[in-house]
Amino acid sequence: MSTPTPYTVADYLFDRIAQTGVSDIFGVPGDFNLTFLDNILDNPALRWVGNNNELNAGYAADGYARLRGFAAMVTTFGVGELSAINATGGSYAENVPVLHIVGAPVRFSQDNHLKVHHTLADGNYRHFYEMASHVTCAQAWLTPDNAASEIDRVIRTMLIESRPGYLVLSPDVAAARIGQPVGNIREDVSEFTARNQLAAFEEAATEFLKGKKTTIVADRLIERYHAKQATGEFIASCDLPYATLPWSIGVVDNDSPRYVGAYWASVSPERTRAAVEDAERLITIGVLFTDTATAGFTADIEEADILAVDPHSARVGHTIYGPIAMADALPALTRAVAAAQPQPQPLKQSEPAEAAESNPDEQLRQDDLWEIITTWLPTDATLVADLGTSMFGLAGKPLPKGTESMGQPVWASIGFALPASLGASLAAPERRSVLVSGDGAAQLTVQEISTMLREKTNPIMVIINNEGYTVERAIHGPEAPYNDITTYHWDLVPAAMGGTEETTLVLKARTPNELKQALATADATRDKLVMVEVIMDRDDIPTTLKNFAASVAKKPQPKN
Repeated sequence: MSTPTPYTVADYLFDRIAQTGVSDIFGVPGDFNLTFLDNILDNPALRWVGNNNELNAGYAADGYARLRGFAAMVTTFGVGELSAINATGGSYAENVPVLHIVGAPVRFSQDNHLKVHHTLADGNYRHFYEMASHVTCAQAWLTPDNAASEIDRVIRTMLIESRPGYLVLSPDVAAARIGQPVGNIREDVSEFTARNQLAAFEEAATEFLKGKKTTIVADRLIERYHAKQATGEFIASCDLPYATLPWSIGVVDNDSPRYVGAYWASVSPERTRAAVEDAERLITIGVLFTDTATAGFTADIEEADILAVDPHSARVGHTIYGPIAMADALPALTRAVAAAQPQPQPLKQSEPAEAAESNPDEQLRQDDLWEIITTWLPTDATLVADLGTSMFGLAGKPLPKGTESMGQPVWASIGFALPASLGASLAAPERRSVLVSGDGAAQLTVQEISTMLREKTNPIMVIINNEGYTVERAIHGPEAPYNDITTYHWDLVPAAMGGTEETTLVLKARTPNELKQALATADATRDKLVMVEVIMDRDDIPTTLKNFAASVAKKPQPKN
């Protein structure tokens, strides 16, 4: 009779990860993680997705987690984890739960302070752990004794906080025997709400809203904390007007006559600005009023007039109630609004439609580009955009119902979108990723096209070739050499990354008509990676970016 294979710490870890709903793990192999990568290969619920570098792995995991609610990546100690820490910082800033597993030198090396490669050769193994503590919500250095409890603690904290976690695992600890996990960690997680605080919030909200002219604003955090449905139900339960922030289009129903558009402070359409800023009371749900979301802190809103539903608490004016889970706060708010009967903020008439598209056979303009893309988008698409002309051009534009979208408006690290679209494709293979990125941003992470080809994700990649960092030119230095880049032969890039005529299709567009034809061809070509290179004038920028840059140039100070 054969001896049964021992159940190990690594088995425990990857079984717990599988319970979160993850089926793919991203990363880069290294000598300190190689042996427990075998445990991933042996786990029937998981699959290893190797990336070209650790930064790309982190971005791909981020895109994956936004759709699956969790993701994991594995790197090696020091050199690998520091390459990934920018992506982890982005996941922290954007409230995305990505578990970073770091393969570390064996305990003998640590205990004896040996000067091992991938360290700073000072015998201190805690440097990088301390760095990671600033961009993760929970960390653990695993040992055979603490592995089960610490793995569970870190994953549970991540699921509640919706932020990254960090585990250090050496090969000898990974191979240590351990008992199998009990229960399902995803089902075991529940966020605590203090019932007395919830009741106090409901009472205060009722009094705060009574008879007041009120508008609702919703933002992306409702997705991160699984409150999208509850927010929709709350909005449907009342007759109040509502808005989103510029990069939150799609988090609520855009088709209702009560939807007033995307609020962007001083650069908002007048109807949207008035609905939000002229209201006596503002109900915000999962909202972050950052500099980019408020056009450089130009929002004319008083904190005292805001009722805010945040991820773990709620605020009425200046009084905070918590801990309260968002899922519990919204039904209480629904009852408060029903009792208070706040008045809808009167709405102004809609502005006239924007100017018509330019000549369909002349040079494509930025404003045409985004109108064409958002009108064309398939309903089964996941739109992923970098924060450059791409996200500014898309800001505030309604998307077809059913379309998902993602970007990085808070962390704003260019190059995010290309690997994130890979992660999105693997997280939701029934949806097709549509990447929109400028040439400068795409150059940072272009290597991951090879992974897309290997994994057969077949995205549509819209690469805007406008010879440099156009968003930076709009802010400062339009002629400065630091905003220039070396222009790639984008038509050759897929082949250089391993593509063939059977696996890739490259198209080019210079005019509105050519772009429409290219997108139609791309949508019909589902069995290939399709790259659409869009040739743009170097100095053309979206009107939204022009208005934003002018607002930021005034340099107003944030309100206290």
